[in-house]
Amino acid sequence: MKASTLQKKIMRRIYYAYAIAVASHTMFWQGLVLGACIALFGRLTHVASIAHNFLAIPTTNIPSYVSTAFMKALTGGEMLTAFVALLILGLAVSFTYRVLPLFVPYFRSEVSHA
Repeated sequence: MKASTLQKKIMRRIYYAYAIAVASHTMFWQGLVLGACIALFGRLTHVASIAHNFLAIPTTNIPSYVSTAFMKALTGGEMLTAFVALLILGLAVSFTYRVLPLFVPYFRSEVSHA
């Protein structure tokens, strides 16, 4: 067997193993689901109106505005929109929980030197 043929077979197996490792990682699937949820949320709602409404209310009233809008969506029968919003929130919290420990040692070392 030629060395180049053997090298191609070995590299193909390495590429397959890498693809399987990436596809089996939890963060990969969370990223796919988050992207799909954001696209679906953009289709279900008018994002420009949401941004305009957020800019129109005072900053201190944002939590009550969000809770009122969410409850109106639930009582108005927009279950898919509410579910997608909750899923986006859950995935964002999960991502932050997984990624934040990667940066915490750097933040601690900067604070200790100051």
